[in-house]
Amino acid sequence: MQTEKLIHEYEMELREPPCFPGAAEWSARADVKTDISEVFPYLNAEFEDAEYDHTTGVLIWKGKEHSYAFRPHEIKVAPVCDREEARELIEECIERVNATWRRRHEIMPVFKKRALPDLMNIYMLLPRTNCGECGYSTCMAFAADLRKGKVGLAQCPLLETAEFAENRTRLQELFSASE
Repeated sequence: MQTEKLIHEYEMELREPPCFPGAAEWSARADVKTDISEVFPYLNAEFEDAEYDHTTGVLIWKGKEHSYAFRPHEIKVAPVCDREEARELIEECIERVNATWRRRHEIMPVFKKRALPDLMNIYMLLPRTNCGECGYSTCMAFAADLRKGKVGLAQCPLLETAEFAENRTRLQELFSASE
């Protein structure tokens, strides 16, 4: 097994959200000594729903509870509650970067920018009845999770009806265009 690491050392800091002084949640930032941008196309291949811009050298990924931003000399994670959680999440990111870097010869890099469909475009194609049959209280909430891939079109029973067949087809096209 290779022991090659891309990230050997970093300095971490917690930052209070600039728009919300006194907030209970923070962001963590790791300043990385090495330029890590070479691993971004490989991470982009690993993270199914990452937003990667090869031109600017930025990779954004939203996990279950946290958002991650990777830049050539920086990794950011938000939200975090305290220094311990921040260090844990940053160390997980660094391990993920290093593991991906070690396996880069096994991974087909993806340089293409994957962009998620616009939330309002999705919402406008939904029935917008807020009926709750999908398990969500509003169609906007359903649209948000649909966009993130947490639910599928089939979870909205109204999209299965003849009345919304065209909208369903347009939604399928919208999502296939973003892949």
